[in-house]
Amino acid sequence: MPFAPFELRFGRAALWPHGVAVLEPNHAPARLLALHAALAAALSEQGVATDARPYRPHVTLARRAAGALAPEPAPLLRWRIGGYALMESTLGADGAYRVVQRYT
Repeated sequence: MPFAPFELRFGRAALWPHGVAVLEPNHAPARLLALHAALAAALSEQGVATDARPYRPHVTLARRAAGALAPEPAPLLRWRIGGYALMESTLGADGAYRVVQRYT
């Protein structure tokens, strides 16, 4: 799938349900949203159901962080995105991931 590099700027700390501490971007770049939509469309064409919840790009900082306080101000993280990968998650305590295919 065609891909154009972009920069993702994280700058908002949040604590999601179930104690997941994350950094979220202040604004999701149009190229990221377009890539997400194109991947969802390709999966749909293959009969693969996708998550109906709104897309929320983020970096997970910690799990089991219920009761933690988000830092103010949140740290600014700039991440140059030059590709993406198809990942396979495995069940188990380690929550491991395996790269199936990389795209640049």
